[in-house]
Amino acid sequence: MLRRTTRLLPVLALFATLAVAGCKAGPEDRTLLEAPVVGDLYAAQLSEFSDYGFTDESGKDLAPAYGLMRVTAVDEANVVVITENAASGEQAVSRQDIAGDMANIEFDDSEQIEIARTDLVQAWDDKLIYAV
Repeated sequence: MLRRTTRLLPVLALFATLAVAGCKAGPEDRTLLEAPVVGDLYAAQLSEFSDYGFTDESGKDLAPAYGLMRVTAVDEANVVVITENAASGEQAVSRQDIAGDMANIEFDDSEQIEIARTDLVQAWDDKLIYAV
C-alpha cells in the first residue's frame, strides 16, 4: 500500500503545481487595473478595503478576509468598488470564484468603497489585489 501512495505523491504534486500556475496573475492583470472599467472584478483581501468585518459560516471573525470586489464607478482619479457578501479565510476560494461561474456571487451595494486609481495599482503591487 505504501508503494502506491508513494507513486501517487509526485502525480498529485504535479497537478497542484499546474493548478497554481493556472491561477497566477500576469502583467495583463496589472494593465487592466491601470485602466479600470465598470464591471471589472478583482479578487482581493477584502479586510484591507472594507470598513466592515467578515465572519465565516460559524460566525468566527476572518482576518484577513478574502473575496471579490466589483467596480461600480470610475473617473479620472478614483474607482468605486463594492465587495461580495461572503468572504473566506483563504485566497484560493476567491481565485476559484473569479475564474468560475458568478451566478451565486452576491455583492453588497450598501458600502461604496472609493479607491484612488494610484492606490488601486499600489494594492496590486502590495498583493492586496491578486487577480483581475
